[in-house]
Amino acid sequence: MAAVMIGVDPHKASHTAVAISAAEEPLGELRVRACVAQAERLLAWAQTWPERTWAVEGAGGTGHLLAQQLVSAGERVAMCSPSSARGCVCWPPGT
Repeated sequence: MAAVMIGVDPHKASHTAVAISAAEEPLGELRVRACVAQAERLLAWAQTWPERTWAVEGAGGTGHLLAQQLVSAGERVAMCSPSSARGCVCWPPGT
């Protein structure tokens, strides 16, 4: 497991990210406008935690663009269904 999990709740107008330690303690929160620069802002914020995994809710829907941007940036991304974290799948596979 990564030292930090960053959960992202995507919406049409904004995305809210929350970083949580392996001990499940909140480390930080950031809300960004949903736009072309969204991943850049989130990645700059997340640099504090080099061992991180992103959990993007609705990566097949509202969170699709963000999840793809993070994967393209070389990030480890767990694509989660909105209804259940049990549906998480990490991308790239095997990470």
